[in-house]
Formats: sequence, structure tokens, C-alpha cells
Amino acid sequence: MKKLILFFICVIFAITAKAQFKFKSLDNNDGKTTIVIVDDNFKAGSEICCAKFNNDGKTYNAKSMVTTQEDGKMTITMTFKKLTVFNNTSLTLTVNGQQTNVPIDLSETANQLSGYKLLIP
Repeated sequence: MKKLILFFICVIFAITAKAQFKFKSLDNNDGKTTIVIVDDNFKAGSEICCAKFNNDGKTYNAKSMVTTQEDGKMTITMTFKKLTVFNNTSLTLTVNGQQTNVPIDLSETANQLSGYKLLIP
């Protein structure tokens, strides 16, 4: 009986665990837009899929998504078609069946994207 109760407690924690992704970088090299996000407290066993880049009122599906996990830290690198305008940007990921929104603050990477139209509030 104790094992069953412990099992249900673990299931509840696994279901309610939320990813806390943070924007790390964005670049427009090699004819594509690459975005990197990280989660410093990632829980093993989580499923992540379906990355979408929300930009300037449009949504773009990821062409590729590579994840690396090390010491409780997860890094996700996603590529999208090359974009030249960045306005009101965010990412949407599906984590354990629930959509998670990751805001993108381009003010930190504005110097890397010179020559592109950045609309930063």
C-alpha cells in the first residue's frame, strides 16, 4: 500500500513539473534562423516536441530540433527558415503534452543581427 501511494505521488510530481526554458541566442547564419533555449532544472523523462517560432504575427514550424541533456540542464537548438524581420517573437513547445510559451528578448542579440529589421518595444 505504501508503494502504491508513493507511486501516485511520483506521478503527480511528474505531471505537474513545468519546464522553465530561457532564451539563450538567435542567429541568422548559413541561410537559416537558429534559436537556442535552455532549462537549468530539467527533469529527466520529459517529452518535448513541436517547436514553433511566433514572429511578426506568423507561426513557423521548426525544420530541425536537437536537444542535449547534461547534469540536469537541457539545451534545445532549433532551426527555422531564414527570416529578416523580427517582431513580437516567442517560441511555443509541447512539453509532456502541454504547450509552453518561451518569450524571446531580442534586445540582448540586436548587435548580432545588424542589417535585419528588428522591432523591439
